[in-house]
Amino acid sequence: MDMRKYYFIYLLALQLFANFPFLYAQQTLTLEACREMALKENKKIRMAQNERQTAALTKRTAMTHYLPKINFGGGYMRTGSDIKLLENDLFLPAVPYNTIDPQTGRFNPEALKDPATAMNTLVLNPQTGAPVTDASGNPVFKNYAMLPADKLVLERKNLYYAGFSVMQPLFTGFKITEANRIARRAENISGKNVLLVKAETIVKTDEAFWRVVSLQEKVKLAHSYEKLLDQLVTDLLNMHGEGIITRNDLLKAQVKQNESKLKTLEAENGLALSKMALAQIIGLQDTGIEVAPGTMEEAPLRTDSLMLPDISPENRAEISMLKEKVGIMESNKNIERAKFMPDIALAGSYGWMNPNPYDGLKEEFGGDWSVGVVVKIPVFTWGERKYELNAAKLKKQKAQLELDEAREMIDLQIRRSRYQYAEALKKAEMAKLSKQQAAENMRVTKDNLREGISRLSELLEAQTQWESASSTYIDALVEVKTTRLELEKSTGQIYRYVP
Repeated sequence: MDMRKYYFIYLLALQLFANFPFLYAQQTLTLEACREMALKENKKIRMAQNERQTAALTKRTAMTHYLPKINFGGGYMRTGSDIKLLENDLFLPAVPYNTIDPQTGRFNPEALKDPATAMNTLVLNPQTGAPVTDASGNPVFKNYAMLPADKLVLERKNLYYAGFSVMQPLFTGFKITEANRIARRAENISGKNVLLVKAETIVKTDEAFWRVVSLQEKVKLAHSYEKLLDQLVTDLLNMHGEGIITRNDLLKAQVKQNESKLKTLEAENGLALSKMALAQIIGLQDTGIEVAPGTMEEAPLRTDSLMLPDISPENRAEISMLKEKVGIMESNKNIERAKFMPDIALAGSYGWMNPNPYDGLKEEFGGDWSVGVVVKIPVFTWGERKYELNAAKLKKQKAQLELDEAREMIDLQIRRSRYQYAEALKKAEMAKLSKQQAAENMRVTKDNLREGISRLSELLEAQTQWESASSTYIDALVEVKTTRLELEKSTGQIYRYVP
């Protein structure tokens, strides 16, 4: 008995867990909740955020161009032949010690003007007593030291090199400065693009949300209309049984009843499809969502601050992005102009070579440093720089024209949105009045039918008018929401909803 009890509890728990996803799926959502979920799930927002991060890294990369670049390099080379330092044997004159300057340790040619020194050092003409010269006009010495060429041969065929090099830009015609400005403006553009994509996501979410609200209200209206006709058909059946009305009148009401059921089915199908669209936007896998009750409140039938004429197109993210684009084109123009200027850089290095040239070409590494200035001056490029500069100027003019045109189009969009919003407010006001009048007309016609003053066709027409007026009023309220949303988008006020 105890085992059966535990088994029953176990099955009951499994059943509850199996139904849990269905219970979870029935979510009641507000407009703010839908916006928040859509902003988290939208892939375009993630892509825009990745672009912003990329632009930030590009800006950091541009900053490094101000800093010195340090590189390390090395190489190995094997030669096929020996390295001969001398083409022929080299003869070095032997000079006496008194021709060496004791202070500098260098050879002093003036000492050879001394007759005694010249007689002991140089070959003299026996007839004239003047020093004998060679074909080049150099005096001929009595004694020479020979350096044989075949002894000064490097048989080392393996050559090695390694070293560090440093390059620090000193002047580049402000190309680095302009490149950093471009990177900074590109980051600003990517940031504004994130804002723009989020705003577009909010607009798309709001439109889908209000579509669900509209169809949800129309489903309620369809059920109410169907309930009215069901009650009417029930009353007419009783009246027909008593012989008060004809069968023809009853059939007319039943036809209207069937039409109402079809409208209810169409409204429910439309609601299901609209929920699917909203669920896809906010990242849900099912359509078990419900709009919070009381969402379709009456629209404020008055104007507000959005209708004021002092709202400028400058609030739009598109204008900010185009301004940054104009700045980028200006920097590009400055970079092309800088190509006419010289580039100056400070260069330094420290390297090692083997064989060691600093110690008798021993088979070991010897190192040394060097410092210098590198100057690159453009001289003649067949007009390439001039053409590129003119092209950059034209691109900047194009960007400025795009900015001016965008201002004009946005200003026109704001005015059109204001007219549409004002018209929607007026429609909602008139639709509300029509709904009230249709409801009153339906009540009076129903009372008159009971008293025998009105005909059944008049009541059916009055009910149809009430259903149509109620549907029009729902559409008018939703139109107020959507046109206001469009006005907020055109004026840039939509950004206040962006986190």
